[in-house]
Amino acid sequence: MQGLPVVTDWRWSFFTTDVELTNICHQNCAFCPRSELTRPPGFIELEFLKKLLLQLAAINSRVTFCGMGTPLLHPQVKEIFQFSRSISGLNFGLTIQAPALGKRELEILAETRPGFIEISFPTIEPLLFSEIFPGQNFKNSLENVNRLLKLNPLLRGITIVSVKTAGEKVSLEETVKFWADRGLKCRITACHSRGGHLKNNSLVSTTGGNKTACGLFAAHSFITWQGLLLACCHDLSGTTEVADLNFQSLEEAGLKKLKFMHESMPFSICRTCDEPSADRPLPEGPYPEKPAERKKILRKL
Repeated sequence: MQGLPVVTDWRWSFFTTDVELTNICHQNCAFCPRSELTRPPGFIELEFLKKLLLQLAAINSRVTFCGMGTPLLHPQVKEIFQFSRSISGLNFGLTIQAPALGKRELEILAETRPGFIEISFPTIEPLLFSEIFPGQNFKNSLENVNRLLKLNPLLRGITIVSVKTAGEKVSLEETVKFWADRGLKCRITACHSRGGHLKNNSLVSTTGGNKTACGLFAAHSFITWQGLLLACCHDLSGTTEVADLNFQSLEEAGLKKLKFMHESMPFSICRTCDEPSADRPLPEGPYPEKPAERKKILRKL
């Protein structure tokens, strides 16, 4: 840790936060290690979530509903989104796979209008797309995105999340242009092994290495549907539990995260980490209080 910035404000831990509404999913993505998931399936409790969101809003966290499941499968998802919209200043949205954008899901998004939508659309190469999403069709998934764009002009902040795999033949420039021609921004990430759990390593385009400092851990948090704050979203068993937010406040949890960070990331999952976001620089300076300051930092992530 010598020579690295010393993070002292616990709020940095929740600068961005992923909240898992459920870990249930009907997709079978090739780069998702669902077969290794041992955390029990379920849905986050609404009253707990409301209390959590109020705490996150108080520190201006950017909240994304995602995790090991499809957030729109939560039976109370409409009420969740409506409550989220009622919280003044809460910046919230969701991540969803393109094949999961069926008629029901599109109607929910049009009605509830989350602040942003990240669509997982790994590749514009049709054959590779069908390899990543077995049983799914590239053309149909692209039409899902088109329907979303046409459904409601009030929807905003739609971003495509693409994945650079080892077998990708289409260039990054071609991918960005493909979506830009459709009026959409595209963020491209490298395919990694999800904490070493991914059995099909043929798609992985990163290499692992021992992480003694993690920029992702320092400024991002993952909260399971059970209310557990885990050190990493790639922890499929819950062994890296930092805090149980059913009983501990965000501040208590954030202070524990600072302690772990200053102990050089004492988690076994960090020893072979190949998550590119872990290499982000640690946050420096005071926690950003103003929206403009936070947006400036978010653009760099």
